[in-house]
Amino acid sequence: METVRFRMFFGWIKTALIGVIILAGAAIIALDAVMLSGVVPAFTTANTAVAATSLAAAALIDIFAAALLFFSGYTLKEDAVCARMAFFVDRVAYRDIRRISVNAETGEIFAAWCKEGAGPETVTRFNLNAKDAKVMLAELERRCDDVTVDFFTPPEKKKKKD
Repeated sequence: METVRFRMFFGWIKTALIGVIILAGAAIIALDAVMLSGVVPAFTTANTAVAATSLAAAALIDIFAAALLFFSGYTLKEDAVCARMAFFVDRVAYRDIRRISVNAETGEIFAAWCKEGAGPETVTRFNLNAKDAKVMLAELERRCDDVTVDFFTPPEKKKKKD
């Protein structure tokens, strides 16, 4: 089986917030660099340790935010699903997946899995856009031969009393 990759979708609002964090970090890095270089006398600081620490912290935040935005996703390998969140990877073997459930209204995919000899089931929600969710569901059905897929309709949200 070939390897299939899907980009993680956080939603437009969360994606925009991560983008704002990246831009703010870049602005802080630029300001700290100007403060440390002394190019603009009005922004020069005598306390270079604070500016250097601020620059390093902003750079780390930018690196992690960019990695989260650009390197998060799912990879369906020959024997397992790998979920990558920036620098962190979780791996679930297809044989450990017990159940796949799909929200009939939104198309969201949930997989219940349990490693052999381990404790209770863990349920994982796949953060995908609607198009990728359909493709991933077909791939999961193909790769998890003995797992049934069920569709569910979530209960209606209670309306607040006036």
